[in-house]
Amino acid sequence: MKFVLWLVGLFALAVGLSLFAQVNTGYAILVLPPYRVELSLNMAVVILILAIVVAYGVLRGLAVAFRLPEEVKRFQRQKKLTAARHALRDASLAYLEGRYQKAEREAVKSLDDEESAESRALALLLAAQAAHRTKDYARRDSHFAALDQLPSSVQLARHMQEAELYFDEKRLNSALQAVTAAREISPSLTAALKLEMKIRLLQNAPDLALPLIEKLQKSEGITQEQAQRYRRAAWLLQLEGFLDLAELQQWWQKLPTTERMHHEILLPVVRRYAQFEEVDTAAELLVAALDQQWSTELLEELVEVAAELSETSRLSLVKRAEAWLEEHRRDYRLLLLLGWLALAQQLWGKAQSYFEASLSVEPSLAAHAALAQMFESLDRPDDAERHYQASVELALAMGNATH
Repeated sequence: MKFVLWLVGLFALAVGLSLFAQVNTGYAILVLPPYRVELSLNMAVVILILAIVVAYGVLRGLAVAFRLPEEVKRFQRQKKLTAARHALRDASLAYLEGRYQKAEREAVKSLDDEESAESRALALLLAAQAAHRTKDYARRDSHFAALDQLPSSVQLARHMQEAELYFDEKRLNSALQAVTAAREISPSLTAALKLEMKIRLLQNAPDLALPLIEKLQKSEGITQEQAQRYRRAAWLLQLEGFLDLAELQQWWQKLPTTERMHHEILLPVVRRYAQFEEVDTAAELLVAALDQQWSTELLEELVEVAAELSETSRLSLVKRAEAWLEEHRRDYRLLLLLGWLALAQQLWGKAQSYFEASLSVEPSLAAHAALAQMFESLDRPDDAERHYQASVELALAMGNATH
């Protein structure tokens, strides 16, 4: 449709000019002494138009001729830039394919003709990653050093990449320096906060890790479940560093009540109290936890500390254990605990009945060993030998089962 309109328009213009030329009878005189040229006005208009067209063509040609060297340079520069971008593309593909040597080679190749600071930074970071994958750490660090010449806009990516690769290499101090540099540029960067938190935990610095965990949770950088796991890891590191009972007690009082009954925290705390010879306190914590939620893991730990309890705590525990027995009659660990408590009070008959009841529910090495030791102390070698033999047979059966 447009073509038809243009064609009609041209024909109309031609007709109009033809009619104008027929009507126009004027003339023009061109005087160039000593010459005098007389032309029709129509011819003069045609010559003027042709002169303008020729002049424009000549000037246009001269402009193109003068710009030709610059155009050649621009074309060559564009050609090299295209080759550099293709090399960077090939480097990215090779890295994703796991061909790290080719990735580094192509990334370095793209640097020769690349002008953009962002593209040069991307190539150097890609080359550093590829060198790290091949464990050529010297070349990796040289690629990072080359980034010093680039503007500050690319330094955040550089520091984060350094931190992650150094962390992977277990160079925690270097990784921490890189993270610190990244946080100076972007203080609330979630990735930097996460990495610093992990570094602090590995460096056994829980006091520095805990504020980071709180900040990450508030900014929704980690979920509540993740925050709980990281907090527990930090608390356990704190627990390992206590040198006296007062520190442990003060720390335990500050711990959230909801976390005190969690097995991952409670069991190490109980063992720490036992190390400080506070076995009665350890048992109290276990009893309180078992009252809230029955757990074989906690019960096994209570069995371990029962033999070292004071007489007062032992008597109190007997009452609690007998009360538990009404609800957990088939728990062989609870029967074993009652047997140990009776044995500590030299109630031989009661201890024997509890140990034998435990064996009837679930044969265990601990029950056989306890009965053997008790019969030896009572000068009943035959009975002791019978349980020693039973414990050996049970141990062999358990060994065969695991294989």
